[in-house]
Amino acid sequence: MPPGSSRSIPALLRRLMDDDPTAPRLTFYGEHYVRTGERVELSARVLSTWVAKTANLLEEEFEVGPGSVVALDLPTHWRTLVFQLAVWSTGAVVRLGAGRPADVLVSADADTLVQAVARNASVERIAVSLAPLATNFGAPVPDGVLDYSRVITGYGDTYSPLLEPGPEDPALETADGGTLTHPALLARAAEAGDGWPLGVRLLTDVGPADVVAGPLAAWARTGSLVVTPDLGTLPETVTAAELSTVTLARS
Repeated sequence: MPPGSSRSIPALLRRLMDDDPTAPRLTFYGEHYVRTGERVELSARVLSTWVAKTANLLEEEFEVGPGSVVALDLPTHWRTLVFQLAVWSTGAVVRLGAGRPADVLVSADADTLVQAVARNASVERIAVSLAPLATNFGAPVPDGVLDYSRVITGYGDTYSPLLEPGPEDPALETADGGTLTHPALLARAAEAGDGWPLGVRLLTDVGPADVVAGPLAAWARTGSLVVTPDLGTLPETVTAAELSTVTLARS
């Protein structure tokens, strides 16, 4: 890993804060930006606060920590990245999709949250609205499901895990069926972004499965991220205005 590299997600976020707490680190354009104008921008401080609140929720409500599995059934979205960072902050493992049992399932789809109980009666469930500035799920929340947007503001703005993950604790289940440990997560991200300039401004539409090669790689270079579900939907005037230095398109 290059000098100054972070060895944990909390350390990575602290590094971004120390570099410049007010600089944009995550800019999101909604899928229908041309029609809705949806653009969300998070500074290092705001991103860290969202991650801390979410990590506190996971730990306090569901005892998430090293060895816990949190399934994220979420699309390419800024909230998905917040959840990935929060899960790793607790030392737990991210599993993408809702197809297999997990300790906690996070989804934006009410039907998925209902059906999950048939596969695993003990699964904890979190409903997440993807609407801008949402204060609730925006639809009836199934029984036993926590409404993320309704409660998240009540959790602490700083986070310190009860337990640190061990060197062999998994952090991410990969698409090929393998796993990345917590130390390997950021080492792999540092390798992926090794050819990028420090302070890179990454423009990308890669999805949650490519978080290591995309968002984490940019942040590992003390950079920032412009993400959207489909680069082809953004007007050229928008992409030019974001002054990106590297573009990474989904494969």
